[in-house]
Amino acid sequence: MLFLLLIAGAILWWFLSSRTLFKLSIRKGEVLVVNGRVPIRFLQDVRDVVRDENLEGGSVSAVARDHGAGLSFSGIPEGPQQRMRNSFRLYPIAEVRHAPPIARPSIGQMLGIAWLAWLIEGRFRR
Repeated sequence: MLFLLLIAGAILWWFLSSRTLFKLSIRKGEVLVVNGRVPIRFLQDVRDVVRDENLEGGSVSAVARDHGAGLSFSGIPEGPQQRMRNSFRLYPIAEVRHAPPIARPSIGQMLGIAWLAWLIEGRFRR
């Protein structure tokens, strides 16, 4: 029974993560690509919003939908969310899917685990 529950959980996780195009994490006013491919100009737009709005934390994910892609947010106020949505609309889903990958991803980025990606990023940045 436990084995079937683990298999069902793994399938659900795979299905949900397969629709995620990228995930960004915001901490202390900095933006980190946790996983996926992000158009460089959009990443710069997000960094501008984070700086202009003095955002300290949160996350942004792009999710594939039936007719394109949309953004989902956690821990980000409505105003900055709208600015990011306005910017994201400039990029067709094909451009998002073909954006450059993370240059040298850490193990946290490969696994898509934000806290681990930040931990490793902080150690190598010092």
